[in-house]
Amino acid sequence: MPIRVLDPQTVAKIAAGEVVERPASVVKELLENALDAGASRIDIEINGGGAGLIKVADDGCGIPAGELSLAFTRHATSKISSFDDLDNIKSLGFRGEALASIAAVADVEVTTAVAGSSSGSFLAMHGGREGAIRPAARACGTTVSVAHLFREVPARLKFLKSDSTETGHIVNVVSNYTLAYPEVRFRLTIDGRDTLSTPGNGNLSDAAAEVMGRETAVRMMPIASGSNPLSITGLVAPPDASRSNRSGLYFFVNRRWVRSQMLSRAVEEAYHGLLTVGRYPVAIINLSLPPSEIDVNIHPAKTEIKFHEDSRVFDFVRQAVRSVLIGEAPVPIIGEPIAIYRPTAAQSSKTQVIEDLFAENKQLQPTGATTPARTLPALRPLGQVAGCYILAEGPDGLYIIDQHAAHERIMFEKVLDSRGRAEVQSQALLETQNIELSPVEAGRYQSLSQILTGYGFILEDFGTSGLLVRAVPSLLAGGNWLATLREFLNSPESITRGEERMAELIACHSAVRAGKALSMDEMRALLLDLEKAQVPNTCPHGRPTLMKLETSALERYFKRT
Repeated sequence: MPIRVLDPQTVAKIAAGEVVERPASVVKELLENALDAGASRIDIEINGGGAGLIKVADDGCGIPAGELSLAFTRHATSKISSFDDLDNIKSLGFRGEALASIAAVADVEVTTAVAGSSSGSFLAMHGGREGAIRPAARACGTTVSVAHLFREVPARLKFLKSDSTETGHIVNVVSNYTLAYPEVRFRLTIDGRDTLSTPGNGNLSDAAAEVMGRETAVRMMPIASGSNPLSITGLVAPPDASRSNRSGLYFFVNRRWVRSQMLSRAVEEAYHGLLTVGRYPVAIINLSLPPSEIDVNIHPAKTEIKFHEDSRVFDFVRQAVRSVLIGEAPVPIIGEPIAIYRPTAAQSSKTQVIEDLFAENKQLQPTGATTPARTLPALRPLGQVAGCYILAEGPDGLYIIDQHAAHERIMFEKVLDSRGRAEVQSQALLETQNIELSPVEAGRYQSLSQILTGYGFILEDFGTSGLLVRAVPSLLAGGNWLATLREFLNSPESITRGEERMAELIACHSAVRAGKALSMDEMRALLLDLEKAQVPNTCPHGRPTLMKLETSALERYFKRT
């Protein structure tokens, strides 16, 4: 086939494919234009999953009649004027591709007016062909209607999913921008039904209530921290409001909605030890930094960015979120009992008061009240249940403590705090042990050997893939130090956070086990140490260490109120 120059319409449709992937892409581009225009109210109307109709109306600055046709010209923009401006982008859009790309694959109509004009302007684009501009009545602002998306590009149309799936992507786009701009009033109407409406009062919690539900939003904690030139604002949810996927993570950089694996890892690291495996945090993070510190020009849809100093941003976000969580981590509270178990004649008549109060389907659900982690009260041990749980009396109720999880937390903080200090104790083995390393273990040992030494292991190379173990941490001398060593060398987490991972393993293998009978003195000592812990409410793996049954719940149950 000979080389030839493609016709303009084909070029436009190919280029549009980089920007307009699906109906949600159109909504995103139009929302960004409205926000860049200074809109304080944006109404979005959707029909047929967005392929039928997308209409976005705003009260922004509008487009002058003389520039309306130019707005549909590719790479025509009012947001930058030269290449140098790319280093200082403060607007959401800047490529000048949105309207041109949309018009290449759909029928587009625009009605717009600027402040002080006697009338507005109307322009229609059908099949990429421009109609005549004519006067139209409209208040200051712009309305863009996009119909029959991909009708002229059937190869693209057939790859769209069901209306409900495409609608879900649109709701996600609008939800993100309502969180990025809580001062803007958004209204989303889908197939004639109002689906989302925000007050536009500037309160992020109110916007979050519309997106996440009020029950979650009222429990989220504000975050605000600054370290020149970085600053962070937003909301973070307590660990018990976690989700089974990352759908609860929202990231904005200079109010631009972005997808960032690095920011996700930073927030997840901040929650480490507070969430169980397989659970993910809920957070709204708005990071601000000079435009020159980021590159937003790496993706046509502008959903990905690059930071000039990834590690600095990562550490800043992780520490800022962690500081909020450590001070506010909640202790689960059992509130008023809702339903009391009453055995039938066919059931055992044995009293089941504990089972009644702690029924999982109702009593274990948090009431919303929390006890900040650093205000754990003095606890008096009462006894032990099933060889696993310590019962203790506090000033405000009955506490049930998982002895292994609690001791694991205590040991974790002690071990981590003592790392590299003189008090790190090594216990020499009676006989030097020779162990063979697998290829994975041998490969990781070279980079992790200093961490092992810092925690009390004394090791020597032996042959090509062996180790001589002369001493182990004293806390593991009576336990399974070999399992600790191998687990550490086989864990991918040891590469990224070796210090904490080693402390977790030592704490886990040295903590008192479930099923071990404890004396009153041993229980008292454990509780005293737990009261001093920084994060007493979870073990290093995120499992809860304790829960509380409020005295008021007992009084209601026994009819004393």
